[in-house]
Amino acid sequence: MSTNFSEFKLKVDWKPTRFRGHSVKRNISQYLWNKKIRKQTLAEREHKCRICGYEPDEANLRHLEMHEIEHYDENNLICTLEGIDLICKRCHAFHHLGFTFSRTTEEQFNELIRHFIKVNNCTEEDFRNHFKAVRDKKFQGIPSLAEMKKIREDTRVVRYRVTGDIPYKDEVISQLKKKDLYI
Repeated sequence: MSTNFSEFKLKVDWKPTRFRGHSVKRNISQYLWNKKIRKQTLAEREHKCRICGYEPDEANLRHLEMHEIEHYDENNLICTLEGIDLICKRCHAFHHLGFTFSRTTEEQFNELIRHFIKVNNCTEEDFRNHFKAVRDKKFQGIPSLAEMKKIREDTRVVRYRVTGDIPYKDEVISQLKKKDLYI
C-alpha cells in the first residue's frame, strides 16, 4: 500500500464550501476567458493535458479544460488565482471531486477511478487511501451546525487576487476591479 501520495501526478481535491460557484472565470467576460485566455493557454501548452498527456485532435479540443489553481483565505473570503492548468476533463474531475461525484453515475465514477489508477500507476486501494487522506484533512475542522448556519447567513462577497502569471492578467484584474471584486 502506497502512502506517499506526493508522487501522484493526479490528486483529489475540492473547493471549500464557501467558495463553490465562485471563480475568476465566472466574474470576467466569457470572451476574455474563452477567446483570449483559453486560446493562448492551448497554444502555450501545445494542446496537451499537463497531467496525463492526453492530446486530442482539433475536433475534440473541448475535452481539454482550463483549471484555475486557487488558494482560499476562508476567514477573509479571498480567492487567489495562482495559475491556470490545461488538463483533460477526466483529470479535471478530480480537482472538483465533490461536484463530480454529485453529477456522475456509478459507472462514470468507476471509469474516472480507472483513469486515476492508470495516470498514477497505482491500485484502487491506493486511490481509496489517497481519497480518505484528503477527505480527512479537508474535513478535520468541519463546522458545527451553528457555524454552518452562520456561513449561510454570511452576506460578504468573495473577492479575488491574481498572483499567477496568467495570459491577459491585466485585463482580468481590470474586469474584476470594475465589479469591485479585486483586492
